[in-house]
Amino acid sequence: MSHLTGITLIEILISFTILSLMLLGLDAMQITSLHSAKSAYYYSVAEQQLHIMARQLQVIDDNDKQTALAKWNAQNQIVLPNGRGMISGYAPHYRLSIHWGQKECLRMQVIE
Repeated sequence: MSHLTGITLIEILISFTILSLMLLGLDAMQITSLHSAKSAYYYSVAEQQLHIMARQLQVIDDNDKQTALAKWNAQNQIVLPNGRGMISGYAPHYRLSIHWGQKECLRMQVIE
């Protein structure tokens, strides 16, 4: 009897199965990483938008608040997905909040 050496078809299939599972795991990690980076970007943009509105509220009258809010929300729609901001309170104590997407929210209190 001769002894055969080499790789059998079963060993090759098992190797490919393990390799494909590893590649699927890497893809899942990359998707999670991209999602986290996108979320961090939107938080950064939202914080920047809050600071922009806080500076505007310091220089406008209380009567111009609705006009400034409309302009700010138009800008929020451009830079954030479904971005919308809200202003509550009266001068000089405003409370700003900005929402985007479905759940995300960032709040800031402005005191002149």
